[in-house]
Amino acid sequence: MEGIDGSGKSTALREITGKLKDALPNRRLIFTAEPTKKSMPGQVLREIFLKDSTAMEAFKLEELFLFLADHADHLAATIMPSLEEGFIVVSDRYSDSTAAYQGATLRGIVPDPVAWIRSICRPWDIMPDLTLLFSLDPQLAMERISQRYGREKFERTDFLMQVDENFKRLARAEPDRFIVLDASQDEEIVSEKAQRAILDLAKSRS
Repeated sequence: MEGIDGSGKSTALREITGKLKDALPNRRLIFTAEPTKKSMPGQVLREIFLKDSTAMEAFKLEELFLFLADHADHLAATIMPSLEEGFIVVSDRYSDSTAAYQGATLRGIVPDPVAWIRSICRPWDIMPDLTLLFSLDPQLAMERISQRYGREKFERTDFLMQVDENFKRLARAEPDRFIVLDASQDEEIVSEKAQRAILDLAKSRS
C-alpha cells in the first residue's frame, strides 16, 4: 500500500485488517510496514531522520542507503520467510516509497534518481503481486496532515508534489501491478475498494 503522506493508506489498512482476516479464514495474513521498527536502520530512520526536519540534510545519499538497508532486512527477516510459509503479506509502504521519496530527495544530485534507485533494488528486490496507490492531491494531503500532532521531515507541499509525480511515474510504468485509488473519496469507500482489490487477488491465487 503506497501513497504520499496524508493519503489515508495507513487509515485504510487499520480499517481492513480485521475484515480481511474474516473474509479469508483459511489464509494466513501478516501486516507489516516500512521503515521497520526492528532493524537498526529502521530504528534510526524512525527515531531521528523522519522526526527531525534538519537531520541528514547534507547526507541524502546516506539516508537513501539507510532506507535500502532497512528494506533488505525487511525482506530477509519478515517478507521472504512469511511468503515461504504461505502467508499473504500486506505492507504499509515498500520499495516504491523509497524510489518515490528518495527520488525526490536526490533530484539534482544524481541523474534520473527514480530510475537509478530502481536499478539498485532490481537485482535483489521482490516485487509485490499488487500495489495499491492511494492517490491524493498534495495540497489536500497537507490539509489532512495539518490536523495531526507533529510534522515529519517529508511533510511539505512542494516536496510531496515531487513524490506524487514519482509515484504516478511508477504506476504508469507497471500498470499491471498498480491499482490507483482515488484517496479523496470517503474513507469507507477507499477502504472498501482496497479490501476488494486484495480479496480479488487472493481468491485468484487460491
